[in-house]
Amino acid sequence: MVPKVTSAGRSFKGAARYYLHDKKADTSDRVAFVETINLPTDDPRRAVAHMIDTATHADELKKAAGIKGGRPLQKPVYTFALTWHPLEKPTAQEQLEAAREALHSLGMADRQAVIIAHKDTDHPHVHVMVNRVCPDTGRSASNSNDHLKLSQWAEDYERRRGHEFCPERSKNNAKRRGGEWRKDRSDSRPVWMEWKKAQTKELWDEHRAQSADLRDSRKGQYDALWHQRGERMASRRAEIKSLYRPIWRDVFKRQEKALKDFDAGLHKRIWFALSRGKGKVLGVVQAVFAAGDLRRDFIREQEAERAEIAEQQCQTIRDAGREVTKAYKYDRDGLKAAHRVEDQVRYDATTAKAREIWQAPEQTTQAGFDQAADRRRPENKTERERLEQEPEKKRARRSAREIMGEQRNRSRNRSRTPKR
Repeated sequence: MVPKVTSAGRSFKGAARYYLHDKKADTSDRVAFVETINLPTDDPRRAVAHMIDTATHADELKKAAGIKGGRPLQKPVYTFALTWHPLEKPTAQEQLEAAREALHSLGMADRQAVIIAHKDTDHPHVHVMVNRVCPDTGRSASNSNDHLKLSQWAEDYERRRGHEFCPERSKNNAKRRGGEWRKDRSDSRPVWMEWKKAQTKELWDEHRAQSADLRDSRKGQYDALWHQRGERMASRRAEIKSLYRPIWRDVFKRQEKALKDFDAGLHKRIWFALSRGKGKVLGVVQAVFAAGDLRRDFIREQEAERAEIAEQQCQTIRDAGREVTKAYKYDRDGLKAAHRVEDQVRYDATTAKAREIWQAPEQTTQAGFDQAADRRRPENKTERERLEQEPEKKRARRSAREIMGEQRNRSRNRSRTPKR
């Protein structure tokens, strides 16, 4: 005897459609017989309608029984299967009796149920579809420890029939009764989760430490580029100065000779005065009687010429500096791009390792949790994987007590002033 509990459901119609028909067909060739329990009809379809009606009016049934209402039951459909060994040939009556005993062991003997026997396999088996809502009180039956209850009942059932097909189950139940048994000797799931978190934290700590080390070494690379820029600037500045050195030499020689000529002869002063464009007579008068003022103006013109050449030299140095800075920025941006690529590769590698820790199938961790022996329900695997893909994300899990507390607070804070 192997009892198997399937996940709780919401739809009686969906469960009945599956158990009362052939797979993916409207025929019912695999159904051997159908029996109803605590229902006023033997018609399975009408029985399902009664079960739906009972589950829908659970609150009314509670009020009629004087029971304070609670949260509505989201999944009233409870199903399990009983499978015999292929060597066993139980009669229909024996199968029905076994189903009733199993319901009694689960504490659901007073619940509405439909027993469906199938004959599409080489081993006899029945499916039991139960309404968890009591038709008298509206209370919901608890399915806590249902696997353990059915296991203990199946052990006793085989012992009474005189042949034990699953001796390992008897050993496990004996260990349970002695307080020595656990399905696997691995650590609990919370310990396993903590191990994964610790492994992930260690992985990312190592990643951050590597980033800090690289930051120090990369600073040296950027400093070297900046030092290279300074050397290039100094080299270009010296080169430009060497180019302008002959120009300055020629200018100083020419201006020195011109000033000597200006001081030595009247005709030079007259020529300079006339070249200023203030009239011939006035120019001659200034050359003869205002030689000091005229000399000062002559020197100012020479200084203006030197200032213009100096500005040209500075502009050439600035243009060269812009070229050197542009080359420096190009090299710096290229170095930054290379570092970004390196950082992205390291980040992707660390992320992949972290994902392997959280998603690796059939892996025995150092903490001792054997994923291959995971007791969690396989039908919930998709949802578990979705949640485990975001280990760092906060997932709010509010209990019913918290929700009811918030509702009470809103009710207390609501204004009680009647509308006029």
